[in-house]
Amino acid sequence: MMRRFRILSIVGIFLWVLAAFSFCLAFDKVKFVAISDPHISIPQQKGVSDGFKLGLKTVMLTENVVAEINKIPDLNFVLLAGDLTQDAEPWNIDELRRILDGLKVPYFVVLGNHDLSLVPHEKKDQPVSLSKYTVAGAFIGRSGGMVPGMTYYSHEVAKDLVLIGLDTSRAQVFVPEAGLNDFGGRVDEGQMRWLEGVLKKNQKKTIIVLTHHSLVPWHDGDVKNHNYWRWFWVDNAGDVRGLLKKYGVRLVFSGHRHISTRYQNVDDIFHFITPAISTYPMRYTVYEVTPTTLSWEVKDIPAPQEVWDLAKKNFLANKWWRGPDHPETPEGDRKYLEFYESPGTMKGKVKVK
Repeated sequence: MMRRFRILSIVGIFLWVLAAFSFCLAFDKVKFVAISDPHISIPQQKGVSDGFKLGLKTVMLTENVVAEINKIPDLNFVLLAGDLTQDAEPWNIDELRRILDGLKVPYFVVLGNHDLSLVPHEKKDQPVSLSKYTVAGAFIGRSGGMVPGMTYYSHEVAKDLVLIGLDTSRAQVFVPEAGLNDFGGRVDEGQMRWLEGVLKKNQKKTIIVLTHHSLVPWHDGDVKNHNYWRWFWVDNAGDVRGLLKKYGVRLVFSGHRHISTRYQNVDDIFHFITPAISTYPMRYTVYEVTPTTLSWEVKDIPAPQEVWDLAKKNFLANKWWRGPDHPETPEGDRKYLEFYESPGTMKGKVKVK
């Protein structure tokens, strides 16, 4: 009896030590999906149409990508890089929650420039929608990652793997000389102080940063402000990048630019862009991160052929999204498609340590 007790005690101690040792280990491998810019617009909403953004198809496309994501084995979570709705309409927020809550894994969102109320201007009336704090409040916890009273957050999504979701949105004021609402972004001073505190606390861990606006330009027009493209990346991008570099961050994911997945290594930080659900080429990206590497594969969102044909037709017909190096000629069309499709980056792997 005593011998049996000693054996059971030894086994119990061994299992306890093994469990404690396993708990202390950092994550081995984590798989996640990145999506962006669904711009959800229920078809019944007045004024919704299919243009460069397939407004009438956004619900269908988002439902389809959720169905595909749910087929991925061993998936840990999903990232959504902003522009959740057309313009922060309550009914579109409700519709997106309905769709995203169909995911089998937790998901994390950040706010984009279309996720807060537009500001009425003397030269342009605007539909009244919701405060960004109200929008953020609809995506708390497992369903979005937000925390009460804030529009940004940090979570340890696996042992020693920390996700930081930043709010790069700012007031959506109509700019008459541009003929557009200001779609630019900035990380404000209060958020910068908060960010440094989070980075300092977690500097020995692997950190993933999720934003809507990029921290780097993706086209020469983004630098030279072609068609106000400077608004595609954060005004104080250099300050944010400097802070991330100071604490050894290696991975940043963003949306907003509506181009297919690719990356830049700037100051030893890998910046990945996420394709839009709502515009050609309508894709999502599956990532696998370890403490030393990041690999990815880009996939098309399933849709009927007529939807693909319409998306490409509307894409080619749109002049605003063309760069100055994409004239409306056969060669210009080829370069325009190549820039947005990025066929050479459909799969890849980088060392992050």
